Amino acid sequence: MNGLAITSLVVGIVCCIPPLGLVLGLIALSQIKRNGNRGKGMAIAGSILSGLSTALVLTALLTGGIGDAVDGFRKGVKEAARSRSTLDLRKEDCFDVPGTELEQETANVRVVDCAKPHDGEVTGSFELEESGAWPGEAAVEPIAERRCAELNDAYVSDPSAVPGNASTYYYMPSRRSWRLGDHKVTCSYAAVDGKLTGSLRAGSESAPSAGASGV
Repeated sequence: MNGLAITSLVVGIVCCIPPLGLVLGLIALSQIKRNGNRGKGMAIAGSILSGLSTALVLTALLTGGIGDAVDGFRKGVKEAARSRSTLDLRKEDCFDVPGTELEQETANVRVVDCAKPHDGEVTGSFELEESGAWPGEAAVEPIAERRCAELNDAYVSDPSAVPGNASTYYYMPSRRSWRLGDHKVTCSYAAVDGKLTGSLRAGSESAPSAGASGV
């Protein structure tokens, strides 16, 4: 059995370096004709498959398909990098929530530039002192409301500069995440309608001017 014929078929099947399988197949056919080895069918099949792969690659290059695929891959990587679990949000992060409803149970948000329109801005976080079984939303919400209001007030230097559409918002543990050790509440200012633009951080150069409203 001619070894190059086998290699040509394998390369043709996996589309690894398309022209390679075609070249190996032609060489194998020449050796088989000269030496009488077996594997002519494999060499022909490998050459055909590699020829088709080569044609597809050339077509993609000529039509810009490869560039579109690369751009799509890069875009996907960037989107994945911006996506962040609500458990991993940090102070001063600005974010957008998936969908159109702000008041929903959300596991992941998209971190964005604070200078661009966004749904919310993290002002800080704290750990709940409760231990044992999940205390329930009714027990956690009053604590979150009070502590997050304090963190929000400390986050901005001038409360009057907070846009009228910004309100206290927080992510708290769910029953499921509590069992996994998540006892953290993440606080933020979030837009109850429209969007926020610019950071609300005390002393931030991108903080909105007094009386600014969401976009």
